[in-house]
Amino acid sequence: MSTQEYFKLNAEEIFEDVIKLEKEKFVSIEGIEFIVRPNVYPSDKFRTTSFVLKNIQPYLKDKTVCDMGCGLGVVGQYALEHGAKRVVQADINPYAIENAEANRELHKGLNKETSIYQSDCFDNVPKQIFDIIVWNMPFHTEPMVIKNPLEHAFHDPYFQSLKKFLNQLPDYSHENTLTFIAFSNKGDIEGIEKIFDSSNLNWELWKVINADQAYDNRIYLIK
Repeated sequence: MSTQEYFKLNAEEIFEDVIKLEKEKFVSIEGIEFIVRPNVYPSDKFRTTSFVLKNIQPYLKDKTVCDMGCGLGVVGQYALEHGAKRVVQADINPYAIENAEANRELHKGLNKETSIYQSDCFDNVPKQIFDIIVWNMPFHTEPMVIKNPLEHAFHDPYFQSLKKFLNQLPDYSHENTLTFIAFSNKGDIEGIEKIFDSSNLNWELWKVINADQAYDNRIYLIK
């Protein structure tokens, strides 16, 4: 199924399509080759991926970057390709961690400064300060019980992970840190913006594309 069709599907339909992958494959994202393994968010399938990468690219050189919810490791690897000096990747899904490690090995010439942690938000990430933090967060926040690790890529019931992330964020940031959170009006825009307001962090709706389509893609900036 193409990128142009995926955004039209609901979370359950996307999950059922993604879970069909039975063996690893190679894909190219913004000119970089990646391994995609079963049970991992396939970044090549989603419009948000290239949208985020192209917009953060000017901010990456010589920066320390956190790729939160890293999946197969696209943001972190892209950051290294564009001059980041150090990258930390984190994901709650153990299959994603193995996939990100495989892509670190695939690009091992660039990955001397990459650390990867299985972590619920920053829970298992050693205390450190980042210049850039990027999270392409789940769009679907309705109540549900997550039974498969892959479902974390699509669901954040009651915004529980977002609330944890924002509470932990000050411990990993300095006054000039830029935090980019990708979302969509396919999700609960009023809900996410209320949470941003209640966090007492400075935030703005930074970029929006596809506003003329059924669902947009947007990046919130916290600084």
